[in-house]
Amino acid sequence: MIWNWFKKKDSNSYSLWKIAGVVLPVLIIIAFVLLSRNYETVTPRKGPIVEAVYGLGTVTPRRTFTVKTGVSGRIEKIYARPGDQVSSNDPLIRTDSLLFRAPFEGIVTNLLFEESEIVMPGSPILTMKTMEDHHVELILDQESVLRIRPGLKAELSFETLRAERIPGVVSRVYSSGGEFIVEVESDEMPAEVLPDMTADVAIQVARREDVMLIPQRAVQRGQVQVVRSGLRKRIPVKIGAADAEWVEIVDDSLKMDDRIVVPRR
Repeated sequence: MIWNWFKKKDSNSYSLWKIAGVVLPVLIIIAFVLLSRNYETVTPRKGPIVEAVYGLGTVTPRRTFTVKTGVSGRIEKIYARPGDQVSSNDPLIRTDSLLFRAPFEGIVTNLLFEESEIVMPGSPILTMKTMEDHHVELILDQESVLRIRPGLKAELSFETLRAERIPGVVSRVYSSGGEFIVEVESDEMPAEVLPDMTADVAIQVARREDVMLIPQRAVQRGQVQVVRSGLRKRIPVKIGAADAEWVEIVDDSLKMDDRIVVPRR
């Protein structure tokens, strides 16, 4: 009876091991398939890379004029309202003591008082701006602005004009009120672009030719996972120039036939 019990137990154990021998490889294969969906492998490539500083800029008119008075007075006549185009020397506002004329050609963009109202000294009454010959201003941090200088090439893109990449050039770099401001000008600004619109700006700060490049997503904490000679390992790398997609490898840590592990988006 005891012998039969041991035989039954051995038989059950054998069956469990048999099942495990079939199920375990299947589970390993399933896990491998699921994990492989999270990454892909690519080989390094040779080519050029352009490194850029990126920022969000605002279209800024070349000239802005705001009507203000030095003394209190009553507005007697308004000659131009928001949206009106005026020529240089056209009348804008007349108070009981002064007549204000347009100092340049532009468009009235703001009117804060109406006829017969009293305005106090220093209060803005009307604003006008140039609607052509505008530029893009962006504010950068100190680390980025140290790499910017007048004459660098830039590229502008607007939310509703994504198919267009508008070439530009850095015209000025200066500080104001603790902020670091960069101005970008373009001779190819579309006519539909208006002041106060925002633009994505990329300023080219470096260009490298015929360098080893790998996807930027492959670099994690200064290391890259590679498959080399059938083995997967982590290798520290030294990077150089980088753009939105690729990064330059400046040491000999990687080989052109390495398979670089890249997480999927």
